[in-house]
Amino acid sequence: MDEKLLADFHRIRVQMEQSWLQMVGSLGSRFCPPTIEPLADVYDNGAEVVVLIELAGLNAEQVDIRVEGRTLVFSGARQPKDEHSGRRYSQMEICYGPFERRLLLPAEVDADKAKAGYNEGLLEIVLPKIERKASSQVRFADR
Repeated sequence: MDEKLLADFHRIRVQMEQSWLQMVGSLGSRFCPPTIEPLADVYDNGAEVVVLIELAGLNAEQVDIRVEGRTLVFSGARQPKDEHSGRRYSQMEICYGPFERRLLLPAEVDADKAKAGYNEGLLEIVLPKIERKASSQVRFADR
């Protein structure tokens, strides 16, 4: 009786592992976090701060961009192009769902003059820097 019970447990475990692999793909598949953090590059070209964000498969209406002080915040959600309930994935690595990043900018920027463009899966945001005087001389007045 004990051997039959153990054999049943083994059979169930094997079936569960096979079902899991059919559902999520091979062990090489990655799991997506609850909130995706897209990859980004930030650089200063002298007059502007430029941010490049990897956001394949989105359009402008799906991305919210704002500047909060010296922090650039962008968020949105990537939705699958189409849903087919009959799919059985052997590999699934593209993450769908909400995304958000908060990036500290290397300088103060004029958010009102910012420009953004999207090309070949990259969102480029160009933010003109606010010029500040390095220092100013204070003169004392005689009283």
